[in-house]
Amino acid sequence: MTELLLWILFLGPPPLLLLLDLKRVKRFLSVAFFTLILTSIYWQMEEVWNWWTVKENLFFLTNISSFNYGFLPVVTIIVFYFTYHNVWLFFGTNLLVDAIQAFIVSPFVFERIGLYTMDNMSNFWFFLLLLSIVPVIYLYQRWYDSI
Repeated sequence: MTELLLWILFLGPPPLLLLLDLKRVKRFLSVAFFTLILTSIYWQMEEVWNWWTVKENLFFLTNISSFNYGFLPVVTIIVFYFTYHNVWLFFGTNLLVDAIQAFIVSPFVFERIGLYTMDNMSNFWFFLLLLSIVPVIYLYQRWYDSI
């Protein structure tokens, strides 16, 4: 069951982008890759400071969950696609999505089925960690649009 969820999180989300206008999706590909880099750095920091421990993963990944490579970039694109035009909508949506991730999905889905366990980080600090990326990626996209 866990292996299936990992594969779904890795391969399932990208086809969802085909339902959107691909010209608009292309506009946000750069910020999705930038988000991927930032979150990969967070996963590396996690390993050093033991914030959480990855218990189950795809065979070719070590300490960075498949969630980070499949689901996260697609959600980043979708959130930008629908909310980037309004800064308050963008930040409000991210606040809601990050709260759901930190307080519902992480403890009641990912931890419960054994993808990882939170060690030296509470769900509240995890929420703040997730939020810390939001202004950085928003400013990155604004900069990217200006060049």
